[in-house]
Amino acid sequence: MASLISWLDASTEENSKMRELVKLFGTPETTDDLGMGQLRDAISNSLFPGTSVLHLGARYMLLVPWAYLTAQRGTSRPDDLRKRSEESERQLIGRLKELGEDSYIGRDAGRNVRQLPSAAYWSALRRYGIVNPETDRSAVAQLMCADTPTPEEGENAYHIWNQSLPKPPEGFPQSEENGLALSHDEARWLQERILTTCPGTMLAHVVGSEASPERRLWAPWLDPACRSAEGDPAQWLKDAESFSFIHNGATILYQHLVAELSRETFTSSGDTLEPTEKLLKAWEDQRGSKRDLLAGWDVDDYLSRAKVLNHSINNNTADFARAMLAAALSPSKLIDNTDFRAAVEIREKLMKKSNSRFRNERRLRAWQPPTQVASLSFRWAQVRRNVLDIHAGLALEGQSHA
Repeated sequence: MASLISWLDASTEENSKMRELVKLFGTPETTDDLGMGQLRDAISNSLFPGTSVLHLGARYMLLVPWAYLTAQRGTSRPDDLRKRSEESERQLIGRLKELGEDSYIGRDAGRNVRQLPSAAYWSALRRYGIVNPETDRSAVAQLMCADTPTPEEGENAYHIWNQSLPKPPEGFPQSEENGLALSHDEARWLQERILTTCPGTMLAHVVGSEASPERRLWAPWLDPACRSAEGDPAQWLKDAESFSFIHNGATILYQHLVAELSRETFTSSGDTLEPTEKLLKAWEDQRGSKRDLLAGWDVDDYLSRAKVLNHSINNNTADFARAMLAAALSPSKLIDNTDFRAAVEIREKLMKKSNSRFRNERRLRAWQPPTQVASLSFRWAQVRRNVLDIHAGLALEGQSHA
């Protein structure tokens, strides 16, 4: 893995993208062995624009701008502003720990964290118009200091930052008392930003809904707050449920094929196959309940919309998505579907080339049977937290942070 991300610090934008990729590799949601991340992200970005698996609370979308704006007091030097804003973000980590927050960026690494909140949230800040959408994180200090008078603490530097941004508490971040809990006014402001910049999306629907998401539901298509949407959000939600199921089946089958090869190559015991056989059986047990959904899903329409969003989606990827759906609708079990078994192996070889487990004995030897292959949920855990944070703040009507 290290050889693939050795260029991590080359670009601010790519830095954030690669750190998100690393986070994905560390979660049960997906390791994208079959190279379907472009289709996954087309759904995620359409349902929940500006979101990321790196997000740990909606209030960071205020805390990050405040770090820059308060750091600018008394300086017009970009290098100083960069250092001060970074120090402010690192001080915030300690302050959140003092306040007893359970989950925040830097909880484990402390001041030594490599991924600052500004890196994790910059795309969201741009998408929601909190920072000028044309402003890259690597250039913001330069722009804030360019031919502008030095503002007082908390004042906006012209139009780099949204002019209606709530002001930080005096003495931020040391004086921060509310952690990641939004006040009513802050929540209302973030809600307005999302509704204004993301109309017609599932994110806007759930942020603007009176009904809050349910914490116990792992996928958006299970949640009543999402299921009440109509139009484009409802269509993308159907895409999400369908794609998640067929992708999960293909990924489990891939793991089973590797298990078969491992047993054959290393003369392992039959126990090598047992975990993936159980996973395949569990997937097959769900197939009947998904058949009507999949039969009514227009995969070609979905692929056309995804390609509009990402022109780099190629025919091989689209064809494999069609093959996944055909296999899920076939009367044959996945394990007995010889055509699809071959298609999965070919797809993995195409994606991983010399690192394919079907070609590389070293990588095959390092493989371990999975105890689970989690279905795609399209960042729902992170989206749900952000939405619940906003709804909790909205419930505090008449109150605001000092």
